[in-house]
Amino acid sequence: MAACVCLSTSVMTVTECTEIVAEAHSGRTDSHGGHRDNKNKSGLGSYHYHCGGYPAHLHENGVCPYRSTGSSSGGDQTAPEETPKADRDMMKNYSEVFDPSYYYSQYEDLQKNIGNDDLKLFEHFLSCGMKEGRVGCEGFDVNAYRKNNPDLEEAYGDDLPQYYSHYISHGCHEGRACR
Repeated sequence: MAACVCLSTSVMTVTECTEIVAEAHSGRTDSHGGHRDNKNKSGLGSYHYHCGGYPAHLHENGVCPYRSTGSSSGGDQTAPEETPKADRDMMKNYSEVFDPSYYYSQYEDLQKNIGNDDLKLFEHFLSCGMKEGRVGCEGFDVNAYRKNNPDLEEAYGDDLPQYYSHYISHGCHEGRACR
């Protein structure tokens, strides 16, 4: 009977867990998911992170730039659902999939509602544009990338931001079809 209770409890725990998808390089990571990059392939130095499936990044003062700094709604604080704090360095990391001038020129709603402010356009791209499958630059179309790379469908399904992230961290270097 005790074994049945434990098994039942284990099943409850498993069904209440959230699936975590992680992409990393080979080698050891610390308790926060950081790892050494001795060949500096990321261009970020000898140590970086891949939190929540976002591209390689640093944690300045021990804080992940992809974690929200506060929540007025008291909602879920999981990294993949949060909008990272946009800045010019982060925008540079997204240059394979986002060009503010192109993004602005393609969407009349952005021209009317946001204007031609690079950081505001980038913030929109991070918070809405990727989820909507908007084309952020001339050289990358997420819907074409998804269609041309069916091996990613099993891993990402309908989670379009993950396709952008995959292209930035792997696909562009692998020469995957993206148009």
